Amino acid sequence: MSWLTEQLNLKDVLRVVQRFYDKARDDADIGHYFSAIKDFSEHEQRISYFWWLALGGTTNDLEKPAPSFDMINKHIALGITQVDLAIWLKLFKQTLDEELETAIAESWWSKAEEIARHLKALAIDGKAAGLQITEPGQKN
Repeated sequence: MSWLTEQLNLKDVLRVVQRFYDKARDDADIGHYFSAIKDFSEHEQRISYFWWLALGGTTNDLEKPAPSFDMINKHIALGITQVDLAIWLKLFKQTLDEELETAIAESWWSKAEEIARHLKALAIDGKAAGLQITEPGQKN
């Protein structure tokens, strides 16, 4: 357990995730990314598990076994852009600030920024371990 998951419980994380998706699904620029999700409550639970574990929680706290997460490939397949990620981050920060005490929101935001940098490098910029990923036959 981390300091952050000692301040939160899994229901708090799910609440934040649900509030965020309320905003994201209604957003004119990124809402379309979520329209293909068939069972949104299952998606929200899955993402709340992702965040719980990313924030330092343990699998012992989960109601179901932890699913596997393939965040990078899922986002590559969506074709998200730097602008999309910036909107996501703005909405997520807004949600954290509205739903949580300042110190908790700031700590979670720090983790979100770290994950966003990783996601940007791999899913948007196409970089892995400092190397540029190119299509076959394409030059760097």
